[in-house]
Amino acid sequence: MRICAATVAYDNPVEFERLLRCLESQSYLDGLLVIDNSSQAYAADNAATFRSFSPSYQYADYVRTEENIGSAAAFCIAMKMAHEKGFDWVWLLDQDGTVEPGCLASLLQNVAQADILCPKIVDIVQPEIILPQSGGIENPWGRVIGLRSVTQNRNISYFATHGVLISKEVLDRVGYYDARHFFVGSEDYDYAFRATAQGLRILLVVNAEARHPDIALRGAEKVRSLIEQGVIGSLSSEAEVTGKTRFHRAAFNRLRSRFSQRIADSLPEHLGYVSRKVAENKTCRRQRAVASLSHAYLATKRLTGPQLTAAVLYSLFVVSLRRIIGDSRISLRKTLRAYSVCMLSKLGKTWPFESVEEFCLCICQ
Repeated sequence: MRICAATVAYDNPVEFERLLRCLESQSYLDGLLVIDNSSQAYAADNAATFRSFSPSYQYADYVRTEENIGSAAAFCIAMKMAHEKGFDWVWLLDQDGTVEPGCLASLLQNVAQADILCPKIVDIVQPEIILPQSGGIENPWGRVIGLRSVTQNRNISYFATHGVLISKEVLDRVGYYDARHFFVGSEDYDYAFRATAQGLRILLVVNAEARHPDIALRGAEKVRSLIEQGVIGSLSSEAEVTGKTRFHRAAFNRLRSRFSQRIADSLPEHLGYVSRKVAENKTCRRQRAVASLSHAYLATKRLTGPQLTAAVLYSLFVVSLRRIIGDSRISLRKTLRAYSVCMLSKLGKTWPFESVEEFCLCICQ
């Protein structure tokens, strides 16, 4: 059984070295693939780090991209390379995460039980906190609910990329991450949907532990930068920005905090929104895809007609509420247009765009 680890490096040589160092303690690892999306300022350091660790593997390869092509496209390249090299399993890892000793061995103990194996993911700073990225299931509305308590192995419907072990059979039948409709975010949920749609099983292995930063604990500057770039634009991600806040955001957060997690988990899916910055500057040309629109595409693809209708109505309510409170970040007209495209696509049973970039440009005309 041959196993290849694959990661995407991006502008943080310290995190990159930390990940490769923790892989040294993993048994059964034969290969290492690195796709480097970093800017020129960091590429040399990453390449040097790779060279220092690569002799430990029977097979190792480093690919430097000409520009930041996003995590979906980069992991797609790595999966394809590992597949073509004949590896039996590919182990996908986020640069900013780590894996505990014995993580891979624990996953491999369950290879007869599932086609995709996932570790329990805990916060890298507070490992007693289990992150929702450990896996997800759907509520009756189709909303993906992240697991917050894991005591035994269980089947899951969705996974986050970090630490997921994917078999050759899955690569044969499902292929790779979708680089056309995703840039950063949701590509792993899409892949899980495609796999389960073909009857493949995803298993969360409780004894396998990986660590990852919680997006809710990211620094305010980093989150604000991602939002301004249009890379993230969801209700939850923007609500986590700390520091100086305008009244409307503080008021919205107070209202949001009144709802228990149980109530939130029972709500329909939220499709996100189109930010004014994206709408006015058409930044999807630069970003290639916008996370909120990728999420809307995925929701259209996987939700049933009634579930998508509920998602659109709920999203309209949320976006309207934010506009009433005074959130000038949202382009209501463009958001309504995006929701209309989603509903018409579901009714017509076809998605009219070759990529989410085309979807974005159409919405922002």
